[in-house]
Amino acid sequence: MLFEVRLGSQVLSDGVTAYEVGRRVFLPLGEMSRLLTLAVRVTDEGRASGYILTEERNFSLDVAEGAVHAGGRREELDRSQVKVEPEDIYVDSRLMARWLPVDLDIDMPSLTLKVSPREPLPLQERLARRERRDLPGNQAGYADPGYPRLAAPYRMAAVPFLDQTLGVSTRSAGGQRRTDTSYTGYLTADLLGMEAALYASRSRDDPSSGLRLTLGRHDPDANLLGPLHARTALFGSVTVPGVDNISASSATGNGVALSNRPLNQPTSFDRHTLQGDLPPGWDVELYYNEALVGFQQSRPDGKYNFPDQPLAYGPNEFRLVFHGPLGQLRVERQSFLLEESAVPRGALFYDVAAHRDQYGRPRSLAQFEWGLTGYLNAVGGWQRVQVPGSSEQSYANLGLRSYWNTFILSGDAVRAGDGGRLAQLGLKTRLGNVAVSASRARLDGFSSELFPHTADPVRIRDELRAEGALAPGGGIFFPLSLEARRDLLASQKENVLVQGRISAYRDGTAVSNALRWQSLAGNRTADGLLQVSRRVAGIGLTGQLQYLLAPGRQLGSAAVSADRYLPDGYLVNLGLMRMFDTHETRLSGALNKSLGSYGLGVNGFWSNRHEYGGGVQFFMALGLEPRQVRVMTDAQPMANMGSASVRVFLDKNLNGAMDGLDEPIKGAGFTINGGNHLARTDADGIAYLPRLPAHQNIDLALDPNTLEDPQWQPQTRGVRIVPRPGTVNQVDFAVAITGEIDGSTYFLTKGKSRPIGDLKLELVDGTRKVVASMSSASDGYYVITGVLPGDYWLRVSPDQLKRLGLTDTGMHVITIKPDGTVLNGRDFYVLPKSEG
Repeated sequence: MLFEVRLGSQVLSDGVTAYEVGRRVFLPLGEMSRLLTLAVRVTDEGRASGYILTEERNFSLDVAEGAVHAGGRREELDRSQVKVEPEDIYVDSRLMARWLPVDLDIDMPSLTLKVSPREPLPLQERLARRERRDLPGNQAGYADPGYPRLAAPYRMAAVPFLDQTLGVSTRSAGGQRRTDTSYTGYLTADLLGMEAALYASRSRDDPSSGLRLTLGRHDPDANLLGPLHARTALFGSVTVPGVDNISASSATGNGVALSNRPLNQPTSFDRHTLQGDLPPGWDVELYYNEALVGFQQSRPDGKYNFPDQPLAYGPNEFRLVFHGPLGQLRVERQSFLLEESAVPRGALFYDVAAHRDQYGRPRSLAQFEWGLTGYLNAVGGWQRVQVPGSSEQSYANLGLRSYWNTFILSGDAVRAGDGGRLAQLGLKTRLGNVAVSASRARLDGFSSELFPHTADPVRIRDELRAEGALAPGGGIFFPLSLEARRDLLASQKENVLVQGRISAYRDGTAVSNALRWQSLAGNRTADGLLQVSRRVAGIGLTGQLQYLLAPGRQLGSAAVSADRYLPDGYLVNLGLMRMFDTHETRLSGALNKSLGSYGLGVNGFWSNRHEYGGGVQFFMALGLEPRQVRVMTDAQPMANMGSASVRVFLDKNLNGAMDGLDEPIKGAGFTINGGNHLARTDADGIAYLPRLPAHQNIDLALDPNTLEDPQWQPQTRGVRIVPRPGTVNQVDFAVAITGEIDGSTYFLTKGKSRPIGDLKLELVDGTRKVVASMSSASDGYYVITGVLPGDYWLRVSPDQLKRLGLTDTGMHVITIKPDGTVLNGRDFYVLPKSEG
């Protein structure tokens, strides 16, 4: 499993690997120590050493010896609490919390590890300094290192990545037995110089084949189609975005889509659509600001779609939790600050799309957003859609968005092709911990996909929405939301909808209760949904209760399920469901294998309506490692994410390519966007990094701390890549033997000299670029390490000399040879200008 690690509000890492075995969760000792800035390092396979906070509190671990030394005391090690892997030592989280000065709270539903220090950590002091100095960077403190972009050229044809599922099921109902077989495949690869994604499904129960093919490109830096500066250009199976008050985001259809909107921003001003691929048998939960707001199972077209999720003023945290039929688990996160989504002054964002869906219905759109000033945006565009109950209809829309320090004002006007009109005003702000949105729309003969044509149409719509959290203290908080909508009809009747949700999480238990009340022309109904999940003794428990409050009180349905992980990646699941209106009780069970080179699941069910059945599912993901021409198989999907094959070698001839007498380097590690990755190079100097986020800038760097020789340094510290599905980015890191320079700095006046500290020295290459700098210590001594082979000049900073009114006696010519050079005694003398 991959955990997000949090220290208070700070995200330390979004990808720490952990293992769940029975009731225990095993965490990597070396990686956790690095994240928490503790001086404990894994030095060899099964060994770790260092100290905790101070050097007097020494720490060492030897798994083979079965002992741990902490603070001068020796303890016997329970071997079952430790697992040794090539890249790290994994320790039971409860034992790790006893060794390290932190409490570890593991939230399995969200795959979050919350760290609570028992003593101040060096990391906390660093974060506090950063806050005081208002340093730039995201929550994790990561700053763009400026690595060069390494492109992965598109190919005319390439070996694809493939996720495939084969299923066989049988069931007996009403005295009849039926057996079904099904196959689904999701394939990604380069094709005709573009990205290609093909989804295919076939079932004996539904012999009509389902096919979906998309071709195109994505570029987060907006370098597609020349002057159009597009970020997305697709054709084939595409979606058409929705427009406020006109339409929702559509299902897929055959057509084209073009956009330059940033890939990491909301799909529209105050709403965001989350959609993607969802293989058969999978389901996905959507959490918004830690509250469960949606659930979907796989559809025949292999997609999921949560359209037009409203955004509040302030933080908008979305979390998608994917559950596979064989116990697979995957989490994706997206985060937006609505007040920071304004289009920059002078910039123009556009979306253009058109398609025909599976029923042949056309839909087209052209929308634009322009930054008039730093706080005022204009929007406008045109759309043509099929309106329910009538023919196709075209719409033109205009609007303004005004971004202020504490609120956002919006105004929109829409005119339909048949003369119908709509005008709307909106306000978004924040009151304490609660984000508030309010709007009023006035309609005049207006109908659309969102306002269907009826005999008694809507004339005025008022909406109020509040999102926030109650925080009584003690680390407890209750996410809540309330939404109210009032429609005034042409007949002066009112339709009112009020719905709210409150959630809670404490000690591993998550509870969410949603209530809905509505009045349609005086007819009132009310219902609710209660959901509970908890992990107890390694067993995951979930429950759901649906109930009706008005016009009568009754239970709708209830369901409870339990799952438990077994050794070697197996998962057992049991479920019980009761439908109170039909008096049906259904019992289900499954045993799944979700780790290794393939996934396999066996399931069955029984119902008191004399129905029973069972099935078998087989899953395998296939891909090709291009350097070693090795076929990879996995029980987890691979086709919808990117990957990289990285080679590290000792570049003896300094030409940047592996040839001649160059040697591969084993055991080298890497960082991804500043966080350590667990992959290590093999004997051939190659490491494969799977499941990288697609269509995002990824800064990939070689971690010098993992190189066995301290004089080895990469010639290029890192590169920026943009992974894409079905393609393996190939990256080479050439390592050179570096040199070292030391000396002292002196202040010379009236023929006498004395050491001078804080003198800034600069190492300059042949292009006059400063490649390294160092300030001398209080006694004048300095040392510059990790200098790559080449010719340089070493000088005192001219800016500092000018500022202090000093001059120097000259610079040093430096030559570092390919086998490494150590230069001693390169001293500097500075003196007042008046004596120069």
